Formats: sequence, structure tokens, C-alpha cells
Amino acid sequence: MNVWRFELKKAFQSPVVSILIMLFLFFNFWLIYNHAGIREELKVTNQLVERFGYKIDAEMSAKLQAYYQSKLQKMNELTRKKFGKTYERAGDFFSEYEYRSEVLSEEELHVITETAIVEGYYELIQEVDQKYSHLDLSKKAKADINKYGLSGKTAEVTREYYKKLNNRLDELIEAGEHKNLFFIGYVYRMHSFLFKDLMRQMIFEVMILVVLITGHVTTYEFQNQTHLTSYASKRGRKLMLDKLVANLLATLCISSVILGATLLVYFLVFDYSGLWGIPISSFFNNEFPFPYISWWKLPFGIYLSCVLVVFIICQLFFTVITYSIAVWIKNNYLVYAAFALLFGLCLLVPGIVPNTSSAIFWTRYTPFELILNPHLWFIGWNVFFPKNYIWMTSVIWTCLLAIVTVVTFLKFNKEQID
Repeated sequence: MNVWRFELKKAFQSPVVSILIMLFLFFNFWLIYNHAGIREELKVTNQLVERFGYKIDAEMSAKLQAYYQSKLQKMNELTRKKFGKTYERAGDFFSEYEYRSEVLSEEELHVITETAIVEGYYELIQEVDQKYSHLDLSKKAKADINKYGLSGKTAEVTREYYKKLNNRLDELIEAGEHKNLFFIGYVYRMHSFLFKDLMRQMIFEVMILVVLITGHVTTYEFQNQTHLTSYASKRGRKLMLDKLVANLLATLCISSVILGATLLVYFLVFDYSGLWGIPISSFFNNEFPFPYISWWKLPFGIYLSCVLVVFIICQLFFTVITYSIAVWIKNNYLVYAAFALLFGLCLLVPGIVPNTSSAIFWTRYTPFELILNPHLWFIGWNVFFPKNYIWMTSVIWTCLLAIVTVVTFLKFNKEQID
């Protein structure tokens, strides 16, 4: 335990680490700040959920319609008084907004904006059944085959993939997972903002810190010319195992700081209080013509938890990869270069594999490929995101890195230190 504490001290004693942590947190907070202009509009969603619940059915739709009509009537009373004019839709007002904003107070403008948001929800609810009844995944399969130039076996894999996804879609529709209120994805794109922009940024921030710390701690004695003393004894050789444990603990600490601070600020800025139990496959969460179809029924809170678990697993993988490279190379600068090279190769290989080879699929089962699209984790999006993608990647790399670590440690125990 004392050895681990000493190794952890090495990990965090460098001012570079502290500076990078503060810099990365600043970047994250700045990203949130730049998106915070919509926070007041997002509160309307929670108000609707609190008033009507989030489950969409005929009764809820009727109540929402009555509420919308009362809001529209109130808005028209305001516009008649201010402009001598009424509107059939609240959205029509905003085509003239830039010429009239100076006439309205902030409170009056809020009334019109809120009415337009409620109107958006009401109108979209009327489209839900039609949108999902027109989804044809066989056409999506053909589009993917043409887009990626697939043929033969890979084309057949794609067709089979969309058959499975279609079964999941039928299950989703039957359970009514899509009929739940959420932030309007077409307008606010909150799913992409949180899980693509912010989460991916944090993934790379923590990865950079993890690689820097692991390379530094693992090669510390060699860089400071104390390796002949430190590793001379049998117990000294076991120090390398202590370093692995310390590096893994440091990774958990770094991940907790970056994730904890950033998500705390995020959820203080954006109110999700009534949305934690809403399935991620909600129609309102959709940002593109093709909806988000999760492979399992995942409420937002559970989905976020699963994403965080995968986040941590990937960072632990990067720790072990960097550690293994460092034990072999023993120079921290070369370690960083080797890690970057490995990263690049893992991203390059899937792009050069022939489109007719099944290798185009399994070469993507790497943590380096996995971290590029955190917003699509556990979601059926295209043939490269199968149902087993995350857990298969995790299992394969856990076994692979376990073998590499054992071989690396045995090699270090037997090698001559000079």
C-alpha cells in the first residue's frame, strides 16, 4: 500500500498534470457555457413532463392540446395588443421576430417562445405513428451497402444486421418506448452534445492524461537512472507490478475528476430532473431521419451509467497498453510516440481492408475505434455497430491485454537490467 501511494505521488507530482487537468476542465466548462443559451427553453420540457407525465397516449395528447390552445390564446391576446394581429401558429410569429423584438419585454417574449415550444411538442406528437410506420430498414440496408461499397458476404452480413435491428424496432414500437417526451432532438441535439461533443472530448482528455502519467510512472527509474538500484532485488522486480496497480488507480482518479466535475456542471446547467426514466429510444430524442434505436430498453439514467462504465473500461485499456509499451521501451517519449502510432494504425487498418472481406467488421473491434462514437454506444445505427460490439470489444481486449501483461511482466522479471 505504501508503494502504491509512493507511485501515485509520482503520477500527480508533475505540474504538467495539474495544468492539463485545469485546462481540460476549462475547455469542458466553456463548451457547456457556449451551449447554455437554450437552458431556459429546455425547462419547458420538464414542465410538460411534470404536468402531463412523459408517456404519450390519447389522454395525454388531448390534455396537451387543450394546454397548447390556452397558451396560443394567451399569446394572441398579447400580439393583438402589441401588434393588432393574431397567429394560427406560434411559430409564424418568429418569421417577423427580428423586426418586433424591441417592442416586447423579456417576459412577453418568454410567453411567445414557450408557446412555440409547446406547439412543437404537440405537432410532433401527431407525427410519431406516421414516422415509425414508414421506417423501412431494408432500404437502409441497401443504402449502407451502396454507401460503403459492400458486396458478397459483407452485403449479406449487412442485410442480416438490419433484420435483427428491425426485430428490435418492432419490439420497441410494441412497448411504446418511442412514445415518451424528451428534449426535441431536431432542435436542441442534446444527445449529440452530451454523448458526442462533450463525452468524446472527455474521453480524449483523460486518454492524454492517462498515457502521460502511465508512461512517466512506468519509466521513472530508467529516466532518472535509479533502475540499477530499484530493480536489483527480487522484490524490486515486483515494483513493476505495483506500478501497474498505481497506474490503474491513477486512471480511476483522473476519470473521476474529469467526469465528475464536468457532468456536475452539465446537469446543474441543463435540467434533466424529470427525464431520467425516459427511454433513450424516444422519438423526441431523434436528431436525424433515422431514429436512435437502442438494442435494449435503456432509460436515460441507465444509458448514461452504461456509457460511463464503457468510458472507464476504455481508459483502463489505454493504461495497460501504455504500461506494456513502457515496460518494453523504457523511454517515456518513445512510449508516447508508440502509443500514437498504435492508435493511428488501429484507425487506419479498417479503412484499407477490402469491402468484400469480413475483416472490415472485426478490425473495428478495438478501443481506439470504439471511442470515436460514444453517442452510438448500445445503439443500432449501421452495420458497424452490432448488438455485441461493445461487450465483444471489451472481452477481446481484456483477454488480449491480460496475456500481454503477463508476458510483459515475465519478460521484465527475467531480463538483465543495465
